[in-house]
Amino acid sequence: MNISVALLRRNRLKTKRPRVVVVGAGSAGAVIAARLSQNQDIDVLLLESGPDVPSAREAMGIQSTDFVEALEVAERNLRIPVRRTASQGLSDYVRGTGTGGSSLVNAMVGMWGMASDYDRWERDLGCEGWSWRDVAPVFANLPIPLFTTQQHEWGNVDRALVDAATELGFERRDDLSTAPLALRGVGAVSLTCVGGRRASVNDIYLEPARSRANLEILGNSAVDRLNIKGNVVVGVHLVNGSDIDADAVVVCAGAIATPQILLRTKIQRSGIGRGVKDHPAVAFTLALKEPSEARYAISALLRTTSTPTGKHDEDNQTENGNIHLLPLNHTTAHDRLHGAMFAAVMRVYSTGSITEAKIDLNLLSDERDMRAMAEATSMLATMIESRIFTDIAQPVASELTADDMQGWLLNNVGSYSHVGCSSKMGAVSNEDAVVDTNGKVIGYSQVWVCDASIFPDLPTGNTHLPVVMMAERISQRISVSLSPN
Repeated sequence: MNISVALLRRNRLKTKRPRVVVVGAGSAGAVIAARLSQNQDIDVLLLESGPDVPSAREAMGIQSTDFVEALEVAERNLRIPVRRTASQGLSDYVRGTGTGGSSLVNAMVGMWGMASDYDRWERDLGCEGWSWRDVAPVFANLPIPLFTTQQHEWGNVDRALVDAATELGFERRDDLSTAPLALRGVGAVSLTCVGGRRASVNDIYLEPARSRANLEILGNSAVDRLNIKGNVVVGVHLVNGSDIDADAVVVCAGAIATPQILLRTKIQRSGIGRGVKDHPAVAFTLALKEPSEARYAISALLRTTSTPTGKHDEDNQTENGNIHLLPLNHTTAHDRLHGAMFAAVMRVYSTGSITEAKIDLNLLSDERDMRAMAEATSMLATMIESRIFTDIAQPVASELTADDMQGWLLNNVGSYSHVGCSSKMGAVSNEDAVVDTNGKVIGYSQVWVCDASIFPDLPTGNTHLPVVMMAERISQRISVSLSPN
């Protein structure tokens, strides 16, 4: 037993308050720990597999509003080997590590998703109480700041996208991040930053909570599995061999690590690691004619809808706003002569799997995703060959041909790094659901899950703020459950 764990146990003997162990300090775990520690009747121990770094001591790359700089801070980026399609070998999937998780290194695009996403969660996926009317007030009151860039702050690739799209008839609007009914438009996105600095969940949630006597944070404390007696979770077993007792455990290790912890624990729910989804995306590199001087790597977005086929009537009701075109003003902090344009599909049907040993995303395996991705890619290819784009850049050869579009996509598609749905939330009667609508693991006591793994389906937007929203709601329910009657 290490000294830290021994000390925690001695401190535990001095109080009769329930101890909650929160596993993972990312977009969900930091929120859960901070909110639970507001309840003075609960002791909270937050375990993070990476380092615990207070905001004031963060690397400059993490503090930067240019997310490509954050991706170059090696100790805060975890690279996990995944297979994206059956045609590809293993490649790195980047996740943030340390207090703040992926909110330390993500592109900072803050989006709520579409109202129809959450209405579908309730109507079709058994998640009663998670409709848009239920979650909209939570989104509107999140403490995470959203900064909408001004046109004079945009980079050349941002401007080219907006100008080219406007020329094609797209409406200019700068509220795409928080406009849940805006199915089509182009304009500025909102970024999770404030005062010229990234606003991670470490900054916004954990820093104000660090002084609380009932909150302890342990970095470099990876959890291997949960400890169970019967069907009651009684603590966690760390990778270093230590055990920590708990009256309740909340697993917030992320959509990859969470199902792996549950599998190693032998939790008996068939949906663990199944039905995994991600937003597929392709990128075309641009050789810029002038070096990028943009302060923000991304400032703009185009949202549109793929062409209905008439073959899937139920799909046509839910695919609105399912295509994103996204600019990247520069690709690294030091290479300012290359930018990129991305095309992504935001409403997906293909599902993959996560086991203890491997991650297969299985992107574009459903014909509906392939069809939408091909349309988005063709749209993007046409746009970057337009006069507006060729005035600022030349596309780097992509070897894309219309004759072999599907083959090219299977070999080249990447993702938005929005993995989720690996331990889904749903009705207790649903055999594939892992947690109920309160985030509690079905069939087990004193254990909850909250992160992107419990999405019943991916929202049609970036996933960071939807995870924070879920954590705000589920933390309230856990607090009520653990408080004395």
